[in-house]
Amino acid sequence: MALPERTNNAWEMNPFYLKGLQGKVHSLEDWKGKVIMMNFWASWCGPCQYEIPEFVHYQQQYGDRGLQLIGIGVDEKRKLANVARSLGMNYPTLVLEPSAAGNLMRKWGNDAGVIPHTVVIARDGRIKYIHRGQMDEEAFNTYVLPLLK
Repeated sequence: MALPERTNNAWEMNPFYLKGLQGKVHSLEDWKGKVIMMNFWASWCGPCQYEIPEFVHYQQQYGDRGLQLIGIGVDEKRKLANVARSLGMNYPTLVLEPSAAGNLMRKWGNDAGVIPHTVVIARDGRIKYIHRGQMDEEAFNTYVLPLLK
C-alpha cells in the first residue's frame, strides 16, 4: 500500500490529468502561478449549485488579479455541462468519473467524500485552506482575498 503524500505543496504532489467539458486534457499545472480555488462538485448537489454563482462572480471580479477557479465535477459529463451552461460557469470544469473520485478527493484532504469541497492553493503551490461543504463569502474574504494582493 502506498503511503499518502505528505506535502502541503500542490506542485510537489503527483499530477492528475482530467478532461474538461470540451474534451481537452488538463493538469492543475496548467494554472501554475495563479491563486487556485479547486472545487469538487456534482450536478445533484444543492449546496454546490448554490455556491457556483458566487464562484462565477469571484472569477469575473478577481480573475485579472490572478484568481483561477477550477471545478472538478464528480458526475457524468452531460449533467455537468447542463449545470455549467445553466449557471453560466466562466471557469473550467474538469470531469471526474464518480468511480475514481474517492482517491483524488482523499489526495486533496477529503477523506469523507463530502461535496462540495474546495481547496485553496497559493501562487507558490502551498495549500492554504481546505473547506468542506458550501463555501461562503466570509471564508473567501478571509482565506482567498489576501492571496490576491
